[in-house]
Amino acid sequence: MYRINTILYVSSGGNEQDSPGLRQALRLARDHRASLTLLMVYPDLPGEYRELKTTFREFLQNQLQESLNAARIAMDISSGELETNLFVHEAEGLPPAIMIIRDAIARSYDLVIKDAEPVEEGRGFKGMDMKLLRKCPCPVWLARPSAHSGDEVRITVAIDPESRDEREQELSLDLLRFSSSLVSSFGGILDVVSCWQYEFEHFLRYKAWMTVSEEELQQNTEETRVAHHAQLEKMLEESGISCEYHLHHMRGKPEMMIPDFIDQRKSDLLVMGSVGRTGIPGFLIGNTAENIFEQTSCSLLALKPEGFESPVG
Repeated sequence: MYRINTILYVSSGGNEQDSPGLRQALRLARDHRASLTLLMVYPDLPGEYRELKTTFREFLQNQLQESLNAARIAMDISSGELETNLFVHEAEGLPPAIMIIRDAIARSYDLVIKDAEPVEEGRGFKGMDMKLLRKCPCPVWLARPSAHSGDEVRITVAIDPESRDEREQELSLDLLRFSSSLVSSFGGILDVVSCWQYEFEHFLRYKAWMTVSEEELQQNTEETRVAHHAQLEKMLEESGISCEYHLHHMRGKPEMMIPDFIDQRKSDLLVMGSVGRTGIPGFLIGNTAENIFEQTSCSLLALKPEGFESPVG
């Protein structure tokens, strides 16, 4: 099982007893016997209200505690089952995302969970969510309401078996293991997707500088497919995942194929890496990943490779 020992839930304020993010955080904390911290960062109070700072913070902390208690009771989780901590902080002139990332670094959380900010047409992520995806060093789960529940929950993990270095290889293995762990804990259906394409095909088919028969082109394309599929099978075997899964080996660009697959499959959660093929510590986000995120309509769990260095100090 992919071990999770410490979880940070980022509160958006208000009544959150039905928050999909809070409920996922509680469920994971219970199943992994992990400590759960709830954090709310609120904007600086205007100068004319500074004398109300303590009263306002206490109000927000009580509100957060009430949401936690209500969600815990609704999920039939006793207070003794969980180790929880609550913190409410003023932003102190900083963007809330920076405060959250600094806290995640300082306390070495294994996972950060928050509800995804509402977006037009329900696709993509914005504002604080994108900052966390780009700069938070630990896995980030942006939660949305699920279309399915129980054994019908659909988890999609996207991997690239053509890793160019050891860190990318380990990231793909972590994605598989984390996804398998979620299925083992919650039940549900796991779809493993991987995209391939014969990138030279366009130049061979449409360029006049070289003549290649259709038969030779098809043979080269098939060899590419077989080689990619073999790497994919090898990675699945190396991951050691034990849960049942459905493998989808799709031809095409990931930024086109994966969002379409999620929509057609009605996936509840997409698990994928947010940095790839850069070799640059602190690189913000991969272009392919960002293009996929912009079209994602379900919850997202994004992992970064070992050794990622956040640009947030």
